[in-house]
Amino acid sequence: MFDEMKPEVLVVGAGPVGLFTALSLARKNVSVRILDTGVWACTHSYALALHPAALSLFDELGLKERVLKDAYPVSKVAFYDKQQRRAEASVDSPGACLAVLRQDNIENILESELEKAGVKVSWRHEAASITPADDHAKVTVQKFEKESRGYIVAHTEWVVAKSFDLEPRFVVGADGYNSRVRRALNSEFPSLAPAQYYAVFEFKTDADLNHEVCVALDQNTADVLWPLPGGNCRWSFELPNFADPDIELRNESLRKAGFGDFPSERSKDRVLMSRGESAPVLDENNLRSLLAHRAPWFQGSIDKLSWRIVVRFEHRLATRYGAGPLWLAGDSAHLAGPAGIHSMNLGLFEGADLASTLASILRGGADPQILNAYNDRWLPAWRQIHGLQNALQPGPAADSWVAAHAPKIAACLPAYGPALAAMAAPLGLA
Repeated sequence: MFDEMKPEVLVVGAGPVGLFTALSLARKNVSVRILDTGVWACTHSYALALHPAALSLFDELGLKERVLKDAYPVSKVAFYDKQQRRAEASVDSPGACLAVLRQDNIENILESELEKAGVKVSWRHEAASITPADDHAKVTVQKFEKESRGYIVAHTEWVVAKSFDLEPRFVVGADGYNSRVRRALNSEFPSLAPAQYYAVFEFKTDADLNHEVCVALDQNTADVLWPLPGGNCRWSFELPNFADPDIELRNESLRKAGFGDFPSERSKDRVLMSRGESAPVLDENNLRSLLAHRAPWFQGSIDKLSWRIVVRFEHRLATRYGAGPLWLAGDSAHLAGPAGIHSMNLGLFEGADLASTLASILRGGADPQILNAYNDRWLPAWRQIHGLQNALQPGPAADSWVAAHAPKIAACLPAYGPALAAMAAPLGLA
């Protein structure tokens, strides 16, 4: 059992990346504590698939079979225009596939393994202040509890129940879009492309989902059909002319105030409910209209909608991954479009990389300067994902339709680096 008041590494954020990083550290006998402002692990979110390569990370921890037990295996990504199938990319390999399963399943597996390793997630805890020092970080943690208030009309609200200080050797920021660790690091988080809005619908269907992810491409849109376990599916429709006026107004106010690198909040449901179901864009009639206009080849039934939401995706990349005792992984360092599920999956690789590097320092006596290579490995990988360098380009063998949609196709392939190149090569992209 680790001493939670004297952790060598503090992980801030208990999403998949934070949990995976903490478990990887604990398995390497590094004293770790993990905290999150949430009440419990999320029960619904957008992220829903593990890349074939990411399954190898779970295999290294002995968890691959548990992941696959609850997953829907996908072997292909198929690309369509309005009328027909135009191209496909194979995503399976011996012993691997694209594993579709909900984020809460991933989190529950990781949290239970952490408990076996003697590490419990500190829910309702916030890293209220983070100050880097020469060889450690000073962190003030606040614990929140519900308190009943009011004399005539009673109500409850979250209040700070207690506050305490920690001095970990390192802090890993896996705390998402508005990362406090990133802000303590003074790493900028510039926008690289306009935000995208998507209308997301989940429902049961009689369609033959055929172990494929289907992507419908048009000039201005990329819509995705995800097969889900139990005969369910998820359609995500890009809304090129949609904007949430409240979010856009707030972002404009932040820009004018000098906070242009401040991302909008994209909340993860931590309760089992849908949001915004009354919005016209989420009406079932609109779903049917979108299918008729953008994917008439989908002929499956639409049973009662189980989840629907409008989600805003931003495209951002931190200018640096860390320095001294503060380091980033996952959404705290990058935001991307939804189709390739890149942010979570590459975040898992970052977490594994960071855990190995920190263990080498804390257990192997390595020079802390080796952390600089972590920054140098992941910034180029993300610059490629965002199409800023080494972007996939159509070669002479590429079909004309594939060539015309090359950037969108590249963004939908569930891989990065050499694996991305190998997946794209049969399409004529290099």
